[in-house]
Amino acid sequence: VAKDLGLQLPALKDRDAHVFDTGRTRYLFLDLQNGHLSMMEQVDREKICIAVAKCVLNFEILVKHPM
Repeated sequence: VAKDLGLQLPALKDRDAHVFDTGRTRYLFLDLQNGHLSMMEQVDREKICIAVAKCVLNFEILVKHPM
């Protein structure tokens, strides 16, 4: 994530970066030590995308303090 945002790794922690999932269950987390976006738990496609051909998890990454 740091690389994709064009930030050095310490900037993620300094700017208090967070991942916000749009659903009820948190599936993703941002590891501020290595800058990786990772899964918190297994995604049950049948549970969250019933009768939908394309399954999408929406999330946002908030980086505080101006860029």
